[in-house]
Amino acid sequence: MNPEAKMRQEEAARAREEQREVMLTQILTPEAKERLGRIALVKEEKARELESILIQMALKRQITGKITEDQLISMIEKTSTAANSSVKIVRRCSFESDDDDLEGL
Repeated sequence: MNPEAKMRQEEAARAREEQREVMLTQILTPEAKERLGRIALVKEEKARELESILIQMALKRQITGKITEDQLISMIEKTSTAANSSVKIVRRCSFESDDDDLEGL
């Protein structure tokens, strides 16, 4: 890749990131934006996931006003609960004979 194409690609990435920040500023209160920034310091991938969810909701017009810090915390709890919930399958062995279990004693 030539330097000029690489430079254009970097500029496009910066423009996308700037647009993302503008959208987040429009849909989040300052307190909520600050909270999201603190989350990004600890878990950047989690913060990016939340940002993407918020932006998608805004684009689909599912957000009527600005998201407050309490609403953001509620969203974080919901996404954390959904991510941590999993199905655990326990397989039980069936024995045809109890004699097999007692042979080693």
